[in-house]
Amino acid sequence: MQFNNDHQYTIGLRVKKTKNWPFLFIVFLLVLAIVYSRLITHSMIVGKYYFKYYACTAMGDLPNRDDMLTLLDENKYRSSYWGSGEYRIEYEIFRTVLVLSNSGGTVSNELEIKKVGNRINIVLDETCDFFYEKTDWKISD
Repeated sequence: MQFNNDHQYTIGLRVKKTKNWPFLFIVFLLVLAIVYSRLITHSMIVGKYYFKYYACTAMGDLPNRDDMLTLLDENKYRSSYWGSGEYRIEYEIFRTVLVLSNSGGTVSNELEIKKVGNRINIVLDETCDFFYEKTDWKISD
């Protein structure tokens, strides 16, 4: 720290001016746009999702018929295939996961939620392209 003639203290840190700030600002905006495009909030997933079954040799616990999955606002779900129970959303670094737990709490299934443009899909199996597609933005039961 130095004392100058104007009786002000100056600290020995120098801020290096950069001419790269427009580039850094554009990179920041690009990262912000990517994060926003992948953002999935609780209010965005509430609604009805339709699964259209077709024959595929996928392995695992997948619906073997058409199904409607309804995600309610109070973290409850119902489906003719999965039954009813509670759900929660888990945010991971590169994906968002929907965890369905049945009414007894003994079985849970993890399904990835993907945002494709303005549509929200719940992925069951990427090999066979099985997914629930959101059919509405509001529940009207």
